[in-house]
Amino acid sequence: MKKLLVGTALLVSSVFAQTSLHSILENVSVPNVNKSIEAAKSLKKDMNKENFKTLVTNWKKVESLYFAGDIDENYIDTPRYIDVYHNLKEDLSVQMKRAIASGDEPKVALFKNSFRTINALEYVLFNDDTITKREKLLAVNILDTIISNLNDIKDVYKEYLNGNAKSEKWENSLVINTLISSSYKLREWRIGEASGFAAKYKNDPKNERSEYYLSKNSLNAIKAILVAHDEIIGDKSYENFATMAKNAGAKKAILEAQEALNKSLKVLKNYKNDDFTNAKVLYEATKELHNAYYLSLVEDLAVTAKILDADGD
Repeated sequence: MKKLLVGTALLVSSVFAQTSLHSILENVSVPNVNKSIEAAKSLKKDMNKENFKTLVTNWKKVESLYFAGDIDENYIDTPRYIDVYHNLKEDLSVQMKRAIASGDEPKVALFKNSFRTINALEYVLFNDDTITKREKLLAVNILDTIISNLNDIKDVYKEYLNGNAKSEKWENSLVINTLISSSYKLREWRIGEASGFAAKYKNDPKNERSEYYLSKNSLNAIKAILVAHDEIIGDKSYENFATMAKNAGAKKAILEAQEALNKSLKVLKNYKNDDFTNAKVLYEATKELHNAYYLSLVEDLAVTAKILDADGD
């Protein structure tokens, strides 16, 4: 598993004075958390495919641009309490099958954090054509945990917006690092591993490796991540990272990133039914997006980005 930890040493001029993080949290992050909470509540009431898709869509936007763990290190692991994709060595489907078959109360049956994640929820809801009474009971318990963790994330963002701000350089470093890390995971994990273009599974495509294989929401998740990126690097009515970058003299680089993002979204439309067996064009498009962040945008903003750790197991 590839791990990308990016640290930045900022060499920024005074033109970098205005930060966009406050606006991003207010106009993007908090609304996306709220939508995720509402989607989870709707799924509790009606456990159908469309409601699960809505939850996946909104949660991916929150997860792909997760700032709360850097704002408050007490919440660095919160995403893994909601989603264990690519962070779990055990076979979750086998364990969830046992949890469903057991006669234990939900809080006992779901004793591990991984059993109360969206991945566990996917198995409970999509392991068969029908959802049993037992599975609904477990699903409600899982969703309650997800909602609680989402509320924690929202509280971190709200507190930051209410005045506990850090330096502007730190904020801009946080945003660019998040974009770099998110685009890397998008390319290598969510597309590369299922399509056979990632080094770990070179020339060995297998759709079963995709993020939401059971519910066929993997392409939906990829689209949600790209849309989330557009919310902070696209041209919007609110101030965002694109606004800041253009004001800082990085207009060419941000336009390059926007072009790569739009290309990725356009290419994505050609893929259906969560089939990654011929996804080279999509993989290459998201590679361009990652490079636009990691090389062009970083350079134009006079930021030195260093990969501190990148190992495989």
